[in-house]
Amino acid sequence: MQEQNAIANHLQRNANAMTSSEIENLKGAIRVRLRRDFVAVPAAREGSLKTHLEVWETKRGRRAIGVEFDHADRVNLWLTTLGMPRSLPDTISRADKEPRGRGWTDDRGDGANSNLSAYPQFASKAIVRLGVTKLEDATIVLDHLLG
Repeated sequence: MQEQNAIANHLQRNANAMTSSEIENLKGAIRVRLRRDFVAVPAAREGSLKTHLEVWETKRGRRAIGVEFDHADRVNLWLTTLGMPRSLPDTISRADKEPRGRGWTDDRGDGANSNLSAYPQFASKAIVRLGVTKLEDATIVLDHLLG
């Protein structure tokens, strides 16, 4: 009986997990949208080469978004708290981060991508990490920034 429960739990977890092709499709679609509607901000630190973080701004209004494409199960979108949509679907994970010196932490003490501190668009501001796994969720955030 325990073995059947373990198998059922494994199948359920895998049924809810995104496949690598789904997450790669999501990443590709977000990149297309960023290139179309946003302007890439040059890397703030010479050695970063945007490996772990890319920052983009809207063409009008210069509203910033940081994007982490290097996760296997999601894309992280970083916004200032002031740039947040008023409501988000439950499918978007959210972590609010308060500035603490040169970095940020949340209520649990977890930090933020330290590369954000080099960008004046984010430095010393309250920020939010939004983890998205669906294009519809990313579109809500990007559409909001475009206003």
